Amino acid sequence: MKVITSLLLSLQVFVYAEILNISEEENRLMDSMSFEELLNTEIATGTPVAQKFAPAVTSIITADEIRKNGARTLHEALESVPGLHIYPSDLNFLTQSISIRGIHTGTNPQVLILLDGVPLSEITNGSAGSLFRMPSSIIHRIEVIRGPGSALYGADSFSGVVNIISKKHDTIEDEVGIRYGSFKTWEAWAHKRLEVGELNIGLALSLMKSDGDNDRIIQKDVGSFLPFVPSLAPGELSMRYDMSYLHTDASYKDFNFNLLLEQSKDLGVGTGAARVLDPNGYVDRNRVILDLLYTNSTWLKDTKIKTKISYKHFDQSTHFFVFPIGTTLGTHTFIDGVQGNPAILDKYYSASVNAMYTGVDKHTISTAIGYSYQNIEPTQSKNFGPGVIPGVITDVTNMPNVVYVMENSRKNYYAHIQDEFAISDRLNLTSGIRYDNYSDFGSTLNPRLALVWQHSDDITVKTMYGRAFRAPTFGEQYLINNPSALGNPDLDPETIDTFEVSLNYRAPVHTRVNLFYYKAKDMINYVLDTTTKLTTAQNSKDQTGYGLEFELEYSVSESLSLRGNYAYQHSVDDKTKKRVEYAPVHQAYAQLQYTPSFNWNVNAQYHYIGERHRVSTDTRESMSGDSLVNLTIEKKNIISGLDFLVSARNLFDRDYREPSNGQIGEDYPMAGRYIFGEVRYQF
Repeated sequence: MKVITSLLLSLQVFVYAEILNISEEENRLMDSMSFEELLNTEIATGTPVAQKFAPAVTSIITADEIRKNGARTLHEALESVPGLHIYPSDLNFLTQSISIRGIHTGTNPQVLILLDGVPLSEITNGSAGSLFRMPSSIIHRIEVIRGPGSALYGADSFSGVVNIISKKHDTIEDEVGIRYGSFKTWEAWAHKRLEVGELNIGLALSLMKSDGDNDRIIQKDVGSFLPFVPSLAPGELSMRYDMSYLHTDASYKDFNFNLLLEQSKDLGVGTGAARVLDPNGYVDRNRVILDLLYTNSTWLKDTKIKTKISYKHFDQSTHFFVFPIGTTLGTHTFIDGVQGNPAILDKYYSASVNAMYTGVDKHTISTAIGYSYQNIEPTQSKNFGPGVIPGVITDVTNMPNVVYVMENSRKNYYAHIQDEFAISDRLNLTSGIRYDNYSDFGSTLNPRLALVWQHSDDITVKTMYGRAFRAPTFGEQYLINNPSALGNPDLDPETIDTFEVSLNYRAPVHTRVNLFYYKAKDMINYVLDTTTKLTTAQNSKDQTGYGLEFELEYSVSESLSLRGNYAYQHSVDDKTKKRVEYAPVHQAYAQLQYTPSFNWNVNAQYHYIGERHRVSTDTRESMSGDSLVNLTIEKKNIISGLDFLVSARNLFDRDYREPSNGQIGEDYPMAGRYIFGEVRYQF
């Protein structure tokens, strides 16, 4: 976490003092601590622990930092995390996906994204949903693990974990705001907190809409290479969106309740379902997440018990032209285009009991048992394929030889135990293991071991090992009759073993160095069949990687601070001996934070995205590196409670691109210069 200037630190300490109602003497003590030491995190252990002692490589991004950076969404906020790269998914409508340390596959299921501890991923493709965006206005902070997390979180926490902690009644201010910028992009939000006796309620509403950057032009698509498919290229990528989020929470005594409602409609489909431009296709999505937490510290001596039940409803319908008007398949010419309308209803139920026992000297023992059930109910209509009169839209739901995927379900039982052992005042050993049993592919054990040594007040050394796994998604297993990708019911889970060493040096320049080595096996990817031009899910590669992440933070003065990081990864497909595609070999990030007065903030960011290799079937040269600059200026209290912010992303309008897999004929142009202004009023 970056070292904040003395002025900002004093402000943060005052806020924490008010929230926690601590004494003036305690306040002065906190004022002598670094901002990092004030921040505890539960993401690495499930129990509160100072970030510098967390038995994992972690990053924490606060709402204050997100605002100063001008980040509008979760993914923009994550861009500052070393070793993490945001890239467009080839297989998921150019959905923003996350590569950590060179680990990723087509739909990005290797990173577990949580909202207040509840998984956002849907079981069909393992992602948080096609074209997923979460507005930063409802985020209190983001906690990130780089490395395996299955010993604590189970499946999908393969290369990392991102836990979004939402704004709640104890962290939000009564506030309204509006933002407007390039590409006809706007967002409006409102926050409110209420207190009725012992009942505390928080409300956070966000509305966001954009036409997308119409200068993101594709010169050639798949139709440019197939004689029977008319091409709409050159044409623009379809990147529009219209989303609304409502988050509410309530606490009463030992009970806490959270509710998230998301409605996303008319989401553009990027390059199209089959990488043929589709300006008229769209995705609609609804998401509901409910969770109820009960905490008790009196039932058993020295034991804190948390009981949690969660429910998630996710439905997504896609309407697209697989191929455009005038396509000829066999003897039929589709005068209305080749249309496919797959939809999915995904329901998730879970219950867990966690106990933290501190009755043994120098030990904190955590145990958990849990159960989850998830099922999908697909529907589909289309005008092509077996059992359909060509050109006639037909409902093919529940037709085994026609529908794209059949109804299915999965059950999971798990048990977890972990011991945090304070060997001495300066040496801590965390060990844990989790057992998972799945109804469709069996059981798995995932251990972890971490030794944290505080050599001195300024130096901490961590040595860590962890194993993680990822279960095949239902799409990877069961997709059928799909023109762009097919499933494989014989897939094995992915597994990974990771070793890490981390050095944290806090004075005079705060420096962190992380070294890692991992071995991943049976990674699942969609492999192109050059004859059929279709892709099929396969355990296509084992992958070995190593690298380092270097971070530093320095307060030049009370008004000026610098922060930066550099990441290097060397990841190789063990079978082909070729470097892993898409992930930058080198990345660098630098940030300058200038606070000339209490009410002014100037934040400048520099991103370097280094060389990215291509898939083995793509003979083009590797993509060279590129640089981006962002600038944000904020003026607070123009009048009492009224703040103004202006920000530019990709300030110099670089023609920045991310690599495609070669089917699109060129690389994906990313958004050009984006400028927005923001007004926020607290009352």
